[in-house]
Amino acid sequence: MAHDNKELVIEHFEFAPISIIDEVIDSVNELLYQALIGLENFIYKYLNSDEEIEQGMHQVETLLENLIDHNFDLFELYTLRNIFAVPDNLEIILPHHEGLDFTLDQSKEDQIDEELELMRKKVLAAKAMNHKLKMEQSKTETRIKKMEQMKEKLEFILTTPKLHNVNPMVDTLRLVIDQLLGIKKITNNLHSEVNEEKLNQYSNIHDERETFISTMVLRQTEQVKMLMQQKEKQTINNLFSDVNNNKINNKHEE
Repeated sequence: MAHDNKELVIEHFEFAPISIIDEVIDSVNELLYQALIGLENFIYKYLNSDEEIEQGMHQVETLLENLIDHNFDLFELYTLRNIFAVPDNLEIILPHHEGLDFTLDQSKEDQIDEELELMRKKVLAAKAMNHKLKMEQSKTETRIKKMEQMKEKLEFILTTPKLHNVNPMVDTLRLVIDQLLGIKKITNNLHSEVNEEKLNQYSNIHDERETFISTMVLRQTEQVKMLMQQKEKQTINNLFSDVNNNKINNKHEE
């Protein structure tokens, strides 16, 4: 209870009473030392023995310090118990405590503990969310920087047509995209109309036609080779025949 009264007094006066007592004791000690210095100076004027003066002053200083300590210990106890104190049977409500309920039972304390635990969890969740938001903010800033760099690299797409009086590139791109979409639509329609069996038939026809053409070309090539060989053979025979005829004619002439 005394501990509670001490806290109540400190809260009421907005300072610790012991600090006032310490300041009083310090002031008394300071006055004591000033008086001792004056006494020492006075004695030096009438006595010539320095050693006796020092011993005497030391004894006087020790005696007075002990007296002050003893008496001001009593002063401190009296002050804290009778001046800066609130009796146990006296109920005091400070102005900033009006309307507050200090009568708490165990159930209310448990409820407050649960509320505090819930608030701690909410604070932790808020910190975790704040951390995630900072991470996302950092990622978003990185993406924005990359997009700005890409924008700078692709800026010529919009600036070049203006410099050379070319039709807007955006309209041209839209037209190209529309045409590509139209081609894709036509292609899809063709795929839906042409089935795999028909394609296989066309493939087989194509293979048969190629085989026929290859066969005919091969036959013609063989025939040409045979004709060439026959012609060569005939040419060689003619040469041999001419040579022989020349020999016979020479003999006749001889």
